Amino acid sequence: MLQILLVDDERSVVETLAETIPWESCGIGTVHEALSGAVALEIMENHDIDILVTDIRMPEMSGIDLITAVREKWPQVQTILLSGFADFEYAKQAMAQESFDYLLKPVSDEDLIETVRRLVDRIKQKWETAASYQRALHAFRDNLPLLQSTLLHELLTGKTYSPSALADKLELLNLPYSVGEEMGMLVIRMEEHLSEMADRDQSLMQYAISNIVSEVMRHHFHIWHTRDVHDYLVVLVSVKKGVSAGKSKEEHPQTLLEQYAAQVQTNVQTYLKGAISISVSHWGQFPDEIGEIYEGAVRSMRKRMGHAQGLFVTASDNKDVHPLPAIRSLYKPPTLISLLEAGRFDEVEQKIDMIFDELLESGQQHDIAETTIEVYHALAGAFAYIIHKNGKQIASILPAETYKYFQAPGYATAQQLKDWSMRTLRAIGEDAEQELKDNHSVIVRSVKSFVDLHLASDVSLPAIAEHVHLHPVYLSKVYKAETGEALTAYVYRLRMEKAAYYLRSSGAKVFEIAELVGYNNTAYFIRVFKKFYDVTPQEYRENMPV
Repeated sequence: MLQILLVDDERSVVETLAETIPWESCGIGTVHEALSGAVALEIMENHDIDILVTDIRMPEMSGIDLITAVREKWPQVQTILLSGFADFEYAKQAMAQESFDYLLKPVSDEDLIETVRRLVDRIKQKWETAASYQRALHAFRDNLPLLQSTLLHELLTGKTYSPSALADKLELLNLPYSVGEEMGMLVIRMEEHLSEMADRDQSLMQYAISNIVSEVMRHHFHIWHTRDVHDYLVVLVSVKKGVSAGKSKEEHPQTLLEQYAAQVQTNVQTYLKGAISISVSHWGQFPDEIGEIYEGAVRSMRKRMGHAQGLFVTASDNKDVHPLPAIRSLYKPPTLISLLEAGRFDEVEQKIDMIFDELLESGQQHDIAETTIEVYHALAGAFAYIIHKNGKQIASILPAETYKYFQAPGYATAQQLKDWSMRTLRAIGEDAEQELKDNHSVIVRSVKSFVDLHLASDVSLPAIAEHVHLHPVYLSKVYKAETGEALTAYVYRLRMEKAAYYLRSSGAKVFEIAELVGYNNTAYFIRVFKKFYDVTPQEYRENMPV
């Protein structure tokens, strides 16, 4: 929703508009208040204001001067001028500054609401134009290489798509790969001084290496590359349609890929003056086997790490590698820790289900004792991390029986471990929910105390938000969720209730009561009081039961 700034040197005018207009129904999410042009400009510097409503006649800086300054620095901000003077010259100046409308004071709620709604509609139409197909297409083309790299990175780290969704993404990103197609892979690690470069220079060097790969292999293969979490350059390849390959051993895709990889290694040494190690994978189907092929190539590289620099490892070198089945979902993004940090406990539960489904499935063909230990430590580590990050001790969050697993794991089966995981997750979730409720209750109490003490002065939303050190938009949401009442509505109601109390219990004059509840303009006070109680303050006092 949009943000509006109300500017008038009369506090009562600003606060009355802020409190009595149903801003949310107009499409306004946050209302800011200023009593001078200088304060208004300061608010503009710190908030993304969409609409400025300002009085014209103000000391030091007039409304015309204000919108002139705003137009120069924030030309996208729309303006509405208010004036108590029916002066055509002011109207002409307002139109010269491209103000949306010019309203005479005292402006009625209906006129202001109708004007703001029309202006909000115009702003929304402008947004829609800015998000036009041509602009989006231009931005898409500029970011195409990054989007291509991101998709490959997602596939490498285990993200899955339905065949139709993946086909659509490949077509959209102009990637000539298809589901079920045979693919090969190169994993390239920079060595010597190349690996010691600053991150920016290393990225440029990887870009240069990818260009060499494309130049060397472009006649036979489609090339798709990304940078993985280990800072390796990963290159996915597939045979171009119509290219003669496979008729002889020399032309077999695997053989060609190995020959080209060796040429890439030589060219990097010649032209970039640095060494690289290359692991050439075996071939498999896209995308189902992409994770297996990638992990095999990386594992092969690591297995020989430290033996030499400038390694060249091919698929035939990896036949002796028979690892235990990896529980991919354990490390597939989003990770357990990232989900716990975000408080997405339902998704954590779904991820745990996936982990144990995969664990039990692998157990049909392998002894899963080793992988169960791996799963336990990953889960226990993630749970302990989030509890400690929240400033608490594990024993203070978990029941005694659940806590014992951290001291001495007591599971005999994978199902027992899963049950423990779910109990632990529920305990963490319940603690987080209670802490959130407690924090919100403290915020509400602090807000009510501040408003009660400062009712005669500044109790605008920005002032209250500054007191509790929260963003105004977030504060509004928290207060509404906790109390069921909008914060501005609470301030307005409290003012009216206190005014009624003073009318009943004291002999203070109406203008004195107006000042006690924060209205410097008695006429405005009478107006908002009547709107709330359907009678004027004097009628309210006269009609009180004796």
